[in-house]
Amino acid sequence: MSLYPDLKEGTVVVDGIDVRFYDSQRGNGEPPVVLLHGMEGSAEKDFWALFPMLAFTRRVITFDFGLPKDGQDLTLEHCVAQAQAVIEKLAPGSPVALVGYSFGAVVAEATAARKPDLVASLVLIAGWMKTDRHQLVRNGIWRELAQSGSSALSDFNLYSSYSAHYLCARTERDFQEIVEKSRRSSISPVVIKLSDNIDIGAEVQTISAPTLVVGCIHDQIVDVSHSRELFGAIRDSRYVEIEAGHAVVQERPAELFMLIDNFVAAPHATSPGDVYATSTP
Repeated sequence: MSLYPDLKEGTVVVDGIDVRFYDSQRGNGEPPVVLLHGMEGSAEKDFWALFPMLAFTRRVITFDFGLPKDGQDLTLEHCVAQAQAVIEKLAPGSPVALVGYSFGAVVAEATAARKPDLVASLVLIAGWMKTDRHQLVRNGIWRELAQSGSSALSDFNLYSSYSAHYLCARTERDFQEIVEKSRRSSISPVVIKLSDNIDIGAEVQTISAPTLVVGCIHDQIVDVSHSRELFGAIRDSRYVEIEAGHAVVQERPAELFMLIDNFVAAPHATSPGDVYATSTP
């Protein structure tokens, strides 16, 4: 793993599943930041830029979600248990700044609701609390392309993930690098199946941690309306929108870094209900 120099790596076993974690170790006395990756990613794929930027001044922890063996279904309970195990192993007795992206945001929401003592502050990036028809249509297309072995699957993922502005602004060389990365990436069917059935709105309303909700204006995987709903559901939340597609961790990592770094350093510096100004590309 090449996320950061002197990175501590290890494994914690949760329900018989090996969960690989990564810890920058050095901190500044503030709660460590724990990053939860998305459904098409891994810690390295999603946080290759964000992790080292955050780790420059604070301790950062992340891990790869472990998937069940022998054809078993993945459950949200499994994922929350993995987050809890990593936090309790690496930061025992210390609430963390929990940052979830995409599917990781769903896990972060459930963790903050079910284990409030673990969470000092919460950042939700391109998350949702109830899967809607738009998402089910996309997941159905993904499933059909994957099951048929279609070469169009990587193009579909690329089209869904990135904003038109971002892709069109790349040089040909940079665009081809993105295409190749898309061809090498994959999503487990068990993650897609779980994402089909997310419905935790009642739990989200119990979240007490100060929260920053980040919506992506050009998101075609998790429509920005979901982030607006999260903002409305969490009583101690603030809101900001970024001019990006779902792959905001690839498109706008520096902007995400600034938002996360400022918020987790002083979660109560702004008031519940505040809406930050939207920047332009």
